[in-house]
Amino acid sequence: MKKTLRTFATLLAALVLGAGAAFAVDLAAPKGLQVPGGGSEAQPAGTVPWQLLQEAKTVQRADKKFGPEFTREIRKLDKQQVKIYGFMMPLEQTRLQKRFLIASFPPHCPFCMPGGPESMVEVVADNPVEFTYEPIVVAGRMAVLDDDVVYYRLTNANAVPH
Repeated sequence: MKKTLRTFATLLAALVLGAGAAFAVDLAAPKGLQVPGGGSEAQPAGTVPWQLLQEAKTVQRADKKFGPEFTREIRKLDKQQVKIYGFMMPLEQTRLQKRFLIASFPPHCPFCMPGGPESMVEVVADNPVEFTYEPIVVAGRMAVLDDDVVYYRLTNANAVPH
């Protein structure tokens, strides 16, 4: 009986460790828009693809501080009118939000992997936007930021139908 339990425990540990090793490989935040329950959802036409924004890399600079390194395509978005499709992450506990984050991942999904600063855009809205768990589209003027906590900011923003 003890030998059977020991064998079972060994097999279980091997399975768990093997699954853990396989799972560890997949821990990197997925690219693109995440959808609760897995899979992906097509972004509405005319919106900036999350895959493009997620090409930014966090690097250590000569002054030993960490910051973003943007591709040429991302830099082209600076000071441009753009639309972003994603999930609202409120920064205050109010129904109407004037300043919030929009992210490629749903903050209410316990199984979705959060992304880093390349997977979020700070939004400063002209008119308050009602909080929702559903993905939204916001349009505004994009700022690509070198020296801030966030990598991207959308100002003069407004929610638009999609």
